[in-house]
Amino acid sequence: MVEQAAEGYAKILQSINLDREINPICMSIEDMLARLDEFETLLSSVRAENNSILENHVSGILAFSDNFQKLRERIDKLEQFVDKVNTNVNEVEKSLDVAELELNVTDYSLKGLLIKPLLAKAKASSISSESPEQPQSNLKDGEFQPVQVFQTSAHFDNSQISYSEEAQEYEAS
Repeated sequence: MVEQAAEGYAKILQSINLDREINPICMSIEDMLARLDEFETLLSSVRAENNSILENHVSGILAFSDNFQKLRERIDKLEQFVDKVNTNVNEVEKSLDVAELELNVTDYSLKGLLIKPLLAKAKASSISSESPEQPQSNLKDGEFQPVQVFQTSAHFDNSQISYSEEAQEYEAS
């Protein structure tokens, strides 16, 4: 019985081709080792790049941190300036709407802009004495009162403002 078992095992071991079974595993292991080597090379490259970035840029960022507060203040002032400009533009638009309403301007052609307001003004003077309710007006004591527009000098230092030649001539006079 032992001899039969030994013969059976011998036949099994002889029928197995170890090269055919082990070679694919060895190839797979070699392929994994090659990929692991490539990954290690890539990782060392990333580390070197990271060190380079840290050396070159972190010092610049740390040096800029002193100016960061000034930059924040300038941004805050710019936001305030933009809000002020927005408010002024809205006020001018309201004033323009009132003027268009007073002059009855709905046609923006040359004829509508020049002739119609003159006729509307003549009609408005006769109608205004009849109507008890006066609409909002840009006139005070019969004179046009423009909207007060912001001054850039209130928001920027003179060193930060660059004027055109015409503006410099106007400011000098």
